[in-house]
Amino acid sequence: MLCMAVGCGRDVPPAGETVRAHFDGLAAAEMQVKILSDFGESALEYQVDYEYNKEDNDLLTVTAPAGIAGVQVEISGAHADAFTLRYAGAALQFDADAVPGMTPADAIAGLMYDLRAGEPTEVGTEDVEGVKAVTLHYETADRQPALEKTVWIDPETFAPLYAELYCDGQRQLALTFQQFQ
Repeated sequence: MLCMAVGCGRDVPPAGETVRAHFDGLAAAEMQVKILSDFGESALEYQVDYEYNKEDNDLLTVTAPAGIAGVQVEISGAHADAFTLRYAGAALQFDADAVPGMTPADAIAGLMYDLRAGEPTEVGTEDVEGVKAVTLHYETADRQPALEKTVWIDPETFAPLYAELYCDGQRQLALTFQQFQ
């Protein structure tokens, strides 16, 4: 049955529902991600370790730049719309002032939510560093600001490789997944 859905060796990309089923069944994952944040004024680059836990809170730990290495962000909520920043014993609760899923602190959580519960508006393939990756495009045109996300996934392992997140047509975040297990 799975062979029919993913093509079993043919050049047929997994369908959106196949990817969604995979991520919906994923209980936990660990990843290392490079995040490029560009909100127009300046571009910042972060290196993070991310622990995804479907049944509990997620944990993001900044590993670079050195000046903020060790900062942790605990992410809770069904749509990652609530998170707590922790560092050196202090905790700061964030509310929904920022666009959920569009900050370096909660972008991975938002993307994981889209992969397990979202309906992509487009599915295709594109080469990414020698891998014929599956591309999934998500849009939220029914609310403001308009959000778009494109994620490139390894068709064999379903590991995210790269993602771009746009707000009102402007790319604000680029995520490079260096490890996903």
